[in-house]
Amino acid sequence: MAHCLFISEIQLSVFHWIFVLDTSHEKHTAQATLGALARTCNAFHDIALDVLWQQFGTIARAIQCMPHDLWGGDMNKSQSGCICLKLHRHLTKDDWKIFRRYALRIRHLSLATQDVRRGKTLMIDIDDELLACLASMDPTQPLLPNLTSLEWIIYDERDLRLIRRIMTKSLTSLILEVWAISPVPDLQQFISSIAPTCPSLRKLVVHSVALSSHLRYSVSQTLCHLHHLTTIHCGVLDGEDYGSFNELLFEQLQVLDVHAQDITSAVDLVSRMRNKLINLSIFSDDHTGASVLAQLFRRLSTSVSHCSLRHLQIMVAECPHDSPSDVGISLDDVAALELAQAWPNIIQLMLNKFLETPFPSSISPIGLMCFLKHCPNLMELTLEIDFSFVEEQDDQWHYWVGDATHRYLSVFDVTYSKIHDAAKVAAFLSLLYSWIHALDDQREYAERWSEASRLFRRMKK
Repeated sequence: MAHCLFISEIQLSVFHWIFVLDTSHEKHTAQATLGALARTCNAFHDIALDVLWQQFGTIARAIQCMPHDLWGGDMNKSQSGCICLKLHRHLTKDDWKIFRRYALRIRHLSLATQDVRRGKTLMIDIDDELLACLASMDPTQPLLPNLTSLEWIIYDERDLRLIRRIMTKSLTSLILEVWAISPVPDLQQFISSIAPTCPSLRKLVVHSVALSSHLRYSVSQTLCHLHHLTTIHCGVLDGEDYGSFNELLFEQLQVLDVHAQDITSAVDLVSRMRNKLINLSIFSDDHTGASVLAQLFRRLSTSVSHCSLRHLQIMVAECPHDSPSDVGISLDDVAALELAQAWPNIIQLMLNKFLETPFPSSISPIGLMCFLKHCPNLMELTLEIDFSFVEEQDDQWHYWVGDATHRYLSVFDVTYSKIHDAAKVAAFLSLLYSWIHALDDQREYAERWSEASRLFRRMKK
């Protein structure tokens, strides 16, 4: 064997390409090849196992490497159709040594996506007692010392005890789903401990049904102490906590998803971040007037880098029936032009996908064409358009549309856009787009949009 193949760095590069070149979804060939390399040659054993377990290793597979009589998974089929790994005897030191050998190689743990209680069809479910027993074997060290990615569901105090044993300083991605119906006493303390326990975190996601103001404050303070974050999905932040942020905290931030009580404070948060956001999503329960939203939008465009933004979503909650008519996100053609010029590299734009406003859209087909001219890479657009300008003309738009076909837009969600003449709207859209998929949630116009979609597809054949 060539001497260069004994160099661990070369082995690591070669074995990694085995995984990359296997384009199948399950990657069975890559797994079999790496397993064969580990068994065939002592020189390949450690590196091949490292790559195999980094890509495919799970805590369930590490458990299944221990004696069968300990976990007995094949004998216990749960009602959901998955194999349930349950503790059938006491865990010995020899069992622990076997588990530990493989646990050192595990990089990803996702119990949040493997939980039967979420109604998913699973292959393997791990009993909480078995996990707790493993976590208690060596309290001086984390259960998975080299873990880099963790997804976890918190139902009660027991889930908190387990996750404390799993979190490590090597963790770079943490996704928490708080499903606790009743208050969990130590949850606030746990949230506060995330920053010192995982100082290298680059991605933090916190989903929750409902959290107290004290817990929202803890999340905000935790963010202030995580200086390497590139991705934040925290729908629990309170607008009053944004004052503690400054532009130096999130210099590396690329993805921000926040659910604010009012959209003004959410925009204020973004304006404090002088960074190069790629993905920005704001959802608000506030029913801000359209004129105020337009001003906030212009302020937002001056805060987010001109060339960086690729995905922008702004959603406002459904307004009460007795609220004023000036609610939601309603931009005119001028604002549409400002948006297109502010972020020319945008790929996805979604404004009020699920909100029906009681007044017509202020964006006309002229505003729609601004995106064609200034956003050549746009692939998905969700926007309410007033097509009456097209419907009132007798095919005269051919003269001012010209050759403006957009090459990449494939998803055009018209949300609650009103339509009266399906043929004219379909003919107009066929001049602009190579292919689109139009959707509509409003029953009153659903049939006409379906007709426009059929006509559009027929015109593009």
